[in-house]
Amino acid sequence: MKATRFRSLLLVSTLALTVAPLTACKGKTADAAAGVKEEPAVEVKTAPVTSIEVPRTLRLTGTLRGDRETDLAANASGRVLSTTVERGEQIKPGQVLAKLDTRALALSAADARAQAESIRAQEQQAQGECERYEQLKARGAISDLEYQQKITQCRTLPLNVQAATARAALAAQNVGDGVIRAPFAGVVTERYVEVGQYVRQDSRIVTIVSADPLRLQITVPESQVASVKEGANVTFAVAAYPERRFEGKVRFVSGALRSTTRDLVAEAIVPNPDRLLIPGMFADVELTVGSQKSASVPVAATREADEQTRVFVVTAGRLEERIVAVGPKVGDRIAIVRGVKEGEQVVVSDLTGLANGRKVR
Repeated sequence: MKATRFRSLLLVSTLALTVAPLTACKGKTADAAAGVKEEPAVEVKTAPVTSIEVPRTLRLTGTLRGDRETDLAANASGRVLSTTVERGEQIKPGQVLAKLDTRALALSAADARAQAESIRAQEQQAQGECERYEQLKARGAISDLEYQQKITQCRTLPLNVQAATARAALAAQNVGDGVIRAPFAGVVTERYVEVGQYVRQDSRIVTIVSADPLRLQITVPESQVASVKEGANVTFAVAAYPERRFEGKVRFVSGALRSTTRDLVAEAIVPNPDRLLIPGMFADVELTVGSQKSASVPVAATREADEQTRVFVVTAGRLEERIVAVGPKVGDRIAIVRGVKEGEQVVVSDLTGLANGRKVR
């Protein structure tokens, strides 16, 4: 009996020792849970998701060309006295590019002027004689043959004066042609002569290409031909300035495909006042062919994380972080292709420290 009572007391003691720690542990867990507090609501500034017109574009390639390009040739023959420009140099309209030795031409011009003056003096003297012959004819003092010979001479001399004057002007022009000037502003892309070299009339002196504006020659695949129209806007980038976008406007669309490549050539005129662009540059082109509506958010509402664009949408008083697919920027807004709907509110204030699920006010 005593043994049985002893075993019962031992069992009760063991159970008591086991339950006591569990009860204490449970109490500590409850106390800890009661001590955890949710972060306070954060104040944010929001803006609505709105619809905007987004341009539809084609991605094409192109090459920059000078709007005007010409080989300047000598209009006179002579030895090169001087050259005043180098390859790659910017030039202005009327700027002297080269000079020829025109001393022989100057002598010829002086001789032509002297001949013209001599013939003009003869013509003036003949006019006085013609008037006298008119009087003699009226009095019957000369024969009809003498009279006709003199009148013919008087009528011929003015024509001789005109011819001599024209020869003198041409000789003077030849002297002036010994100075080769730029017909328009541009860049010297090639120079063909050196000082001391003898050049003949029509010999090439330099090649110049206009620098402002430029032509952007665009290659359009056959499948996209119907989308390209005169007056369409283009933007493009070049390797030299990858972060900058340049603009132009289509002014010409070819009326036929090139038979060898089955594509179309279109040209856009491109202002180049800063001379940053150079003929021959390759361009990645975006050509505007229309527009379409798209959801958009302010650029300030977006952030980049893990190579993805994210926004915080306010839903039922809490933040919901979403990954979105973006389109082009239009002013201070950016088109959202997927991820938000028109009318939703996105956070545009400081996004630092915000987290998914946090309360906002």
